[in-house]
Amino acid sequence: MFTTSVPICYSCKQPITDICLSAFGLQWHPFHIACNVCNKDFSDGSRCEEGPDGFAYCSKDFLDKFAPKCKKCNHAILGEITNALGSTYHPEHFQCNTCNVLLNGNFFHTDDKTPYCEKHYYEAIGYLCKHCDKPIISGKCISVGSSRYHPEHFFCTFCKSNLSGVAYKKQGDKPYCTECFLKLYG
Repeated sequence: MFTTSVPICYSCKQPITDICLSAFGLQWHPFHIACNVCNKDFSDGSRCEEGPDGFAYCSKDFLDKFAPKCKKCNHAILGEITNALGSTYHPEHFQCNTCNVLLNGNFFHTDDKTPYCEKHYYEAIGYLCKHCDKPIISGKCISVGSSRYHPEHFFCTFCKSNLSGVAYKKQGDKPYCTECFLKLYG
C-alpha cells in the first residue's frame, strides 16, 4: 500500500492541503510567512528569498537590502559589476566625473577617489596646458598665476612670440613679452 504524507505548516502546525511554500528547509502556508521588510505575505505566488540574516524577503526588498549598490545611481547591481576605487558600479556607470566618458581601461582619480579620464584628471589637479588643453605630464611646466603651460606653448598674449626661457611680464594670469607689456600697460 502506498501512502503520502501531507506537509505541516511550520507556523500554524496545520496540514497544508493547497499551495505549499518551502523556505528555510521548512514548509509553510504562503500566508504564514512574510517579508521581513514590507510584511507582505507570499500568498500571491511571489518568490520568497532567504536573506543571509536568516529572514524571508520579497524579491524587491531582498535586492534593496543585500545586492551591491552602484555608487553613481544607487540602484542594485544585477549581473556584471565594476569594482573600482573602493566602490561598486554598473559597468555603464563607471564614467569620468566631468565628461561621462566610460572608463573601461585607463582612469585616474583624485585623493577623494573621484574617477576621471586622463584629460579631466589633469584639469582637476591643475596640470592642463592653457594653450593646447592637453595634460602636462612631462614634469616641465611654466606657471603664470593659476594657469600652466607646456614650455613650447608659452606665448606672449599679444604678439604670440614664444616666452619659454626669456623674461616676461604678466597682467592677471596673462603673460606678455616685455616689449608688448610696455606698449600696452606702459
